[in-house]
Amino acid sequence: MFGYQPVWRNDEQATISEMNLKEEKEIMLQERLKPFEETLDPADWESMRKLGHRMVDDMLTYLQNVRSEPSGIPTQKTIEDICVPLSQDGEGEEKVYEVFQRSILPYSWPVTKPWFWGFVVGSGSPYGMFAEMLRAGMNGCQEALFAEAAVHKQVISWIKGMIDFPEEAGGVLVSGGSEANFTGLAVARNSKAEVEVKTEGVQGLRRRMTLYCSDETHHCLERSVELLGLGNEALRWIPTDNDCRINLDALRKAIEDDRKKNNHPFCIIGCAGTVNSGAFDDLNALADLAERENMWFHVDAAFGGWVKISNTHKHLADGMERADSLAIDLHKWMCMPYSIGCTLVKDRLAHYSTFVYGHEAKYLESALDLLDDQLNNPHNLALALSRNFTSLKAYMLLRAYGKNKYSNLVQQNIDQINYLSELIRREPDLEITAPVVSNVVCFRYKPKGMTEPEIEKLNKIIYDQLTQISFAMITDTTIKGKYMLRACNVNHRSQKQDFEFLVNEVKKIGGQIAKY
Repeated sequence: MFGYQPVWRNDEQATISEMNLKEEKEIMLQERLKPFEETLDPADWESMRKLGHRMVDDMLTYLQNVRSEPSGIPTQKTIEDICVPLSQDGEGEEKVYEVFQRSILPYSWPVTKPWFWGFVVGSGSPYGMFAEMLRAGMNGCQEALFAEAAVHKQVISWIKGMIDFPEEAGGVLVSGGSEANFTGLAVARNSKAEVEVKTEGVQGLRRRMTLYCSDETHHCLERSVELLGLGNEALRWIPTDNDCRINLDALRKAIEDDRKKNNHPFCIIGCAGTVNSGAFDDLNALADLAERENMWFHVDAAFGGWVKISNTHKHLADGMERADSLAIDLHKWMCMPYSIGCTLVKDRLAHYSTFVYGHEAKYLESALDLLDDQLNNPHNLALALSRNFTSLKAYMLLRAYGKNKYSNLVQQNIDQINYLSELIRREPDLEITAPVVSNVVCFRYKPKGMTEPEIEKLNKIIYDQLTQISFAMITDTTIKGKYMLRACNVNHRSQKQDFEFLVNEVKKIGGQIAKY
């Protein structure tokens, strides 16, 4: 009953079946006779799947054991392994992955290490790595249509909510702080110019447009001003006070002097966290001045803007919400995979008008005929037309961990820097050299009986030797003519023991050198 049961067919069914079989054989033959067509998909999907699993497992193991993983400056042998002639037929996926393992990863910049405090660089995360894999897998190439558009729009809304920026403002994700500042200043220039810049260009300006920032402002602002055609002579570097904040009296005088020269002061740039010392300008005072002078107010909040989600230091960024435009990064203090920054602009129409195509792109109107869609379309709000769906990683990380996780991490970094500053203050041969405001501490080794030139020379040697222990553990800087060491903490892997190690190493190196 449960065995093989024959299926009886009539002659007509048999004839149809034989015809189908002949057709299938003919199709198969034709397929074999077709010329070979190339593809980047694997011939053996199972082997590719195994290689992919191996890559994921290897990277997770690396991140899990990141404290003990080797890291160093590339050797000549490593460089020779990397820099080879391009082969005609390729070396195969597995062999190239082996090059990554032996010559690239162990000799890469140690940004994932718990003691990386030299540059304002986030340390990434395992889930962020997976999000980037998903983005690459779907080959995300736009953020204007379909689900991608909704993801970008939602991420911008979340960012505004986290830092208390007005909900009615618009925004766009970009590559990082440099592009974010460039984008905001481009809108400022076009909005405040006395001619139609998109038509006449900057050569049509009747007066020199001038803008103002502190002498602690990041150098990317100078690059933006140059690329916008204003010339670096248009950027006024205003001196800072003893707290490394822009001197308001000097700023007012500079604006007044430019008006007397018939120049056109159009933009004030405020710093929400300077790279050198972590200082915050008085943003409310700058907003008041910009309003009185009918000037655009832009804030560079590349990393410092995130104090808004801290428990104890959010007041530092008071007034940031009054900015006409704001630049903020997500790959720094938010530790998202590079690269991802954001520009927020209150005047959405001015933002759109600055970057949207002119008459050459009339073809876009048929697909993007709704004004709100146009104002939210990131392809109309930044320099790049090709976009890589960068919003996906921000969406997945923010939704996975929520605001509280990131608030706790920001607060933890601030608390750790306060702990480091206390360790430094306890040591008689160490001194704090700039106000400790947020997540940056500047200090130096200063034994008794040494002159300033000798102290500077000693600290340069300390810096060089720390670099040998781990590249960019800290960096050096000069503030108001004084050379010093500097640690900036946006690292979610750092622990108190790491800062104790830093202080002990500085003492040990400094003490050994000072003997001679």
